[in-house]
Amino acid sequence: MPRPTDASEQYVPGLDGLRALAVAAVVGYHLGVPHLSGGLLGVGMFFTLSGYLITSILLRSWNTKASLGLSTFWLRRARRLLPAVAIVLFVVLVATALFSPEAFGVRGGEALAAGFYVSNWTTIIHGISYFSLFHPPGPLDHLWSLAVEEQFYLVWPLVLLGMLRVFRGRMRAVVLATLALSGISFGLLALMAHATLDNTRAYEGTDTRAGGLLLGAVLAMVWKLGPQAVRISAGARALLDAVGTSALVVIAWLIATTDQYSLSLYYGGILVLSMAMVALIAVVVHPASLLGRALGVLPLRFVGERSYGIYLWHLPVIAAFPASMLEGLPLVRDVFLISIILALSSLSWRFVEDPIRRLGFRGALSAAGSALSQVRTPAVRIGMSAAFLSVVAASGVGAAQVMSARSTSSTTSTTATVAPTTTLRNANVVTTPGRTSCKVVTYDGDSTSVSLMSTSYLPNPADRINARLFGVGVQSFHNEISGAQSTTETWNGQPNAQQRIGARWASGVRGCWIFALGTNDSANLSFHNGPGAPRVDAMMRLVHGEPVMWLTVKTLISTSPYADVQMQKWNAALVAACKRWPNMRIYDWRSEVQNAWYISDGIHFSSPGSQQRAKRIAAALARAFPQGQKASASSIVSSGIPG
Repeated sequence: MPRPTDASEQYVPGLDGLRALAVAAVVGYHLGVPHLSGGLLGVGMFFTLSGYLITSILLRSWNTKASLGLSTFWLRRARRLLPAVAIVLFVVLVATALFSPEAFGVRGGEALAAGFYVSNWTTIIHGISYFSLFHPPGPLDHLWSLAVEEQFYLVWPLVLLGMLRVFRGRMRAVVLATLALSGISFGLLALMAHATLDNTRAYEGTDTRAGGLLLGAVLAMVWKLGPQAVRISAGARALLDAVGTSALVVIAWLIATTDQYSLSLYYGGILVLSMAMVALIAVVVHPASLLGRALGVLPLRFVGERSYGIYLWHLPVIAAFPASMLEGLPLVRDVFLISIILALSSLSWRFVEDPIRRLGFRGALSAAGSALSQVRTPAVRIGMSAAFLSVVAASGVGAAQVMSARSTSSTTSTTATVAPTTTLRNANVVTTPGRTSCKVVTYDGDSTSVSLMSTSYLPNPADRINARLFGVGVQSFHNEISGAQSTTETWNGQPNAQQRIGARWASGVRGCWIFALGTNDSANLSFHNGPGAPRVDAMMRLVHGEPVMWLTVKTLISTSPYADVQMQKWNAALVAACKRWPNMRIYDWRSEVQNAWYISDGIHFSSPGSQQRAKRIAAALARAFPQGQKASASSIVSSGIPG
């Protein structure tokens, strides 16, 4: 809550502190900071705080003028929200046009949805997962929450006005009705959540997320923002701060112990978060609260004032820089990215947000023109231009990388259209000592294999999986790598592994098969503790006894459906399946992969890791099904590469 432009409104520094904590949680979540797996709950913190502040403004107008002053309210909201987001959309679109024009249509659609504040519903309607680990984040993926808030800003004042008139200003009745609406929203949240990896509908729906906003509104009705009695007993003050501290601890605990896949979020977690925020806000706005003073210190106020800009810019900046950048120095990388985010948000606050909210659109434009006319130093002008161009360039690189990764995973093949075969006509083949009897190989892999064919992760074609396989004697390669893939479940309309391999077989493809699957199957099975054997058997039946090599799986995650304990269960199912399928071999990638080869998410692999993975898979295939010999007598093989 930046310092109000209306002198009659009270400024509460501690609320800026709450904003700072909320935005820090969100940024930390998207950066993959340890112990912030539940940092997405920072959005819920914003929701409850926004519901409180917005309703406080409306009720203050009602109490003084017997009117909500809707035209003034909506104009002030437009001044506060529209300019900054318009600049972000403009920069992202310019960057996309310059550096990734083939993606401009997709990015333009996202920008249009964001501009009209309907991003959440377009995401839901098109079946796009907010929780996908299988693609890099898009620069506009986070704007769904602004859409929820803006929709609330448009609808809630009308609902509130209707209730005030129907109940003739009786606030008790209004409070009860608002509580009922909030309860309905939380009920829908629980009803629409399921034991699955993707609960985007529940998480992003305006109807399912209005509950937190409405609880904030209830607080505004019963706990006024304004002068309150400061002289309270020492015991009362201690109790007040104890309540606030306890609420803060609850929020911190939720952020540290939950993640995007925790069903508990929908079955009470977000409700608990919202209630804790209600208690925390109530304490912070009380003038006697020591906790409120602590949260109002200058560094937190600084971040809180700029929290809107920080939220807007953080994902475009994160998306602009590949995960492989400074991957061996995650702390340095995070500090670097946070510095850029703070710089951009500070510029946004200084030159866009604050002037417009104080002076209005025309006044701010006039002031900006006057200020620019005073800039006569060429170095300053060059610096301003360079800063803008650098942001555009970085965003463009990010857009290109995101679209490259997404197109790699989504266009490798479909059930109806078989991906083209890569033949030996490749000048970058690197021959290795081991040779395989497999001349035709179909590789079916999930997102952990996307980097094996990625120009971003492996710019040298000789390092990619097709070239490595050619080097051990393979003559044709069929690519079925696709992010979000599992043997059974489908995602976003894409075929699952059984459908892909079935289509390959039906098209006449024969030969050897490499299945680098199981990461998503393990996560899906974790929800109901199901067995992996039926999934493995279903895949094996599709190839009718032809040679198959599976890869074992491993993650560095200790919680969530992707926890490594789930991967170990899948590996056990693979080993057991070898007794049923004599044509099956297992490359024990798990025993060879090094922790340093993972990126920060603990699931996918860095450039060095992908390079090693491609080389070792090819070598393992040569050992599993060697040229001129019978298949390996052992069902489990290694690559034979030391280190």
